[in-house]
Amino acid sequence: MDGESPRIDGRTARFQHRRPELLGAAAEYVLDNGLAELSLRRLAEALGVTHATLLRHFVSKDELVLEVTEHIRADFETRLVSDVDLLPGYSVADLARALWSRLCEPREQRQFRLLFELFGSRSPGDERLTESMIHGWVALICDRIVVADGWNRQDAQALATLLLAQFRGLQLDLMLTGERARVDAALEISLRQLEQPRR
Repeated sequence: MDGESPRIDGRTARFQHRRPELLGAAAEYVLDNGLAELSLRRLAEALGVTHATLLRHFVSKDELVLEVTEHIRADFETRLVSDVDLLPGYSVADLARALWSRLCEPREQRQFRLLFELFGSRSPGDERLTESMIHGWVALICDRIVVADGWNRQDAQALATLLLAQFRGLQLDLMLTGERARVDAALEISLRQLEQPRR
């Protein structure tokens, strides 16, 4: 009838006004299940919402994946801010060790599987993916480097880029071999350079 609101079933109502919770649940699903067989219909079923609800929030699978990658970074940053190992007075080497330790936790390692899957499935030049998976992470680490040792922003950005590349390369090695002690030792060798007095 005219003037009546369309009926919304209970599953749709579950996340209707709680987009952050829906995005968080979607991120957990993608981290646990990967992208190979991801579809919005399958995701909707797993989350207990309608396909229409997901489309209303994310428009497409590609849009969902981009938002999930940004959510992962933002969530990690939120937890990093309150990290007790990074109270005032930490050095860049301390920062790198703390980041590496967090990134080696099983919960966090899932993001590297997703990262490598994304890199294999996306074409170069995807600006939003580059922003989310490269520039956003570089900025996160760069900001902490500036706070840690007072590096100028240009050098801090370059160092953040180097650390991010090391973390990702070492995580790939770790996922393939499981040889944590060897990988940790490799990181330590590079961190010794950071502990040398800067000229």
